[in-house]
Amino acid sequence: MRALLVVDVQRDFVDRGGRLYFEGAEKVVPVVVDWVERFKRENLPIITTQDWHSVDDPEFKIWPPHCVEGTSGARLTEELEKALAGYEKHFVVKKSRYSAFYNTNMDELLRELSVDEVYVCGVVTHICVLFTVEELRNRDVAVKIITDGVASYDEEFHRVALRLMEEVLGAKPITR
Repeated sequence: MRALLVVDVQRDFVDRGGRLYFEGAEKVVPVVVDWVERFKRENLPIITTQDWHSVDDPEFKIWPPHCVEGTSGARLTEELEKALAGYEKHFVVKKSRYSAFYNTNMDELLRELSVDEVYVCGVVTHICVLFTVEELRNRDVAVKIITDGVASYDEEFHRVALRLMEEVLGAKPITR
């Protein structure tokens, strides 16, 4: 079964004024929402990850505090929240590290849903997207990267991550 995986499309990353917002992050939102609508029409699972940190998370030694559990910045961006409202096949994975598999129920969720192919979009291409795709491929899950639905604050890292996911991990690039 196919599933859509939306990585960290949260207010602290993609909304202007968010704690780790970067110029251009918001461009993924309409693409992500378009894919959400496609998967909803086919009644397919949609998994959203959310960076979800305690106030004293060790990650804050590397990055400024962001996506603190229960805060507005940790919420999905408004457009995505609206698109997913009431959709019964929407599943949330809250994570505290780059990979959506570290200390989460992602493995179990994919098994329960019988997912063998994942379409991936979100932010940041060379961080949470890359490390999650690597884990998917380690589990022999087929991956399609929605290239116009991922973004990074560093264009060079963005290009390198896309290349690594395709050439090293075997993920297939696609667009709308």
